[in-house]
Amino acid sequence: MTPSVDLGDGFRNRNARLATEIANDFYSGRLDLSARETGRADWSRMPEVKAVEQLKGDRRSEKTVRRFLTFVSAMDRSRNSNQLWSAAVKMLAVRPETFDPAEVSIMPLEQLGEKLHAARVSRYHEQDSRGWRTIARSLRAGEGPVACLVEQGTGDAGELLKDLCSPGVEGLPRYPLLKGRKIGPMWIRIMAAPGDAMITNIHVVPVAVDRQVRKVTENLGVASTTGLPMRKAKPIIQQAWKSAVEEADFVDGPPCIAGTCAALDPALWTFGKHGCENCQKAEKRLPIGEACKSCVFPGIA
Repeated sequence: MTPSVDLGDGFRNRNARLATEIANDFYSGRLDLSARETGRADWSRMPEVKAVEQLKGDRRSEKTVRRFLTFVSAMDRSRNSNQLWSAAVKMLAVRPETFDPAEVSIMPLEQLGEKLHAARVSRYHEQDSRGWRTIARSLRAGEGPVACLVEQGTGDAGELLKDLCSPGVEGLPRYPLLKGRKIGPMWIRIMAAPGDAMITNIHVVPVAVDRQVRKVTENLGVASTTGLPMRKAKPIIQQAWKSAVEEADFVDGPPCIAGTCAALDPALWTFGKHGCENCQKAEKRLPIGEACKSCVFPGIA
């Protein structure tokens, strides 16, 4: 059960303003990274967005793009996302069979693992190859909202979140590596934008909490989770930003996710990655946007 976050009107208004400022700066390309070496950081620079643009340029089918986004999203954890998505685009070009659920379903696990490893798409090789093949077999079976979304391009966000966690006939996860509190919401958002899938009720998708989003939340005083393990902190952070978005007045983001937590999610991640992380390393404020004026991180001059 998601814990409730009791915020007074002052905090609601403040957090709503922060959500609006972060989204505005991100989608308008106004984040100031002049004090960093990272160049620009906005929606067009997100690794999955760049990957989809390349696939569209290569005239890949919409179904191929959705399959690509599904398999690669499952690999996107605890690693450099830019390297992963770039490597996956190259693997699709030379090993298209690795993105075909029918072919992967009957592929020997060792052979699949070798292909993922050689392409530098997998990192935890045995776990990744097993997860990749299990996802392929679930998609091939064609049952449930997730398979329908990947193969047909339509779905309901609430049903997708439930289906990601549903067990198979043997009680094992049908979509391992995709069902977590971070990856699940991220995958649904990615399927909508940049994946162009038609997903209803996208407003139920929470922000995908990782250490970057947690840093933003803590440093801006949106919610306090100090001392809590990540599994307990995540629902608190998700509820805090959900409340902020409901009170906020922004329409930023691709049309299919605009004004929702799904639209705020990549903005928060970018803000944490290129903002909060660098400030903590430098032990001083290096503002990148309007929201930085509300920083409450202790020990930063």
